[in-house]
Amino acid sequence: MKAELVLAAAAALCMAGCIQVKTESEIKPIHITMDVNLKVDKDLDKAFADESQQKPKGDFKAVKEMVDRKAAGITNRATLEERTGATDDDRILIAEENAKRMKRFRDVAKENGTTLEVVQKRYAAKMREKIPAGTWYQDDDGKWQQKK
Repeated sequence: MKAELVLAAAAALCMAGCIQVKTESEIKPIHITMDVNLKVDKDLDKAFADESQQKPKGDFKAVKEMVDRKAAGITNRATLEERTGATDDDRILIAEENAKRMKRFRDVAKENGTTLEVVQKRYAAKMREKIPAGTWYQDDDGKWQQKK
């Protein structure tokens, strides 16, 4: 009888000792907004500024003249694309200019640990802000329109 009483008391103590103890505080989410494009934009600006200082003025003039006469437009990937009235010389210039741009875009993407697509989209958006009225460009959906 004494053993049963001791056993019952021990069981009661064990049961009373089994309570939930909260060991961690509640985890609350935090919200952070980061502009991952900031460094890409700076690197794009630097890459094109450095390149424009080294580029012969004739190249820039030829590209600008071609775009101004609507023989080429700017794609949503920041490359040039042939439009109505492009000549064989225009096609050669487009290919050369696009090759240079793609190299710069790949370099910037690699330096920033991002994708080529991100770099191209960011630069295309920047170009659309700066192009003069009347310039043909492709919007984000791929539709061609003239800047107003």
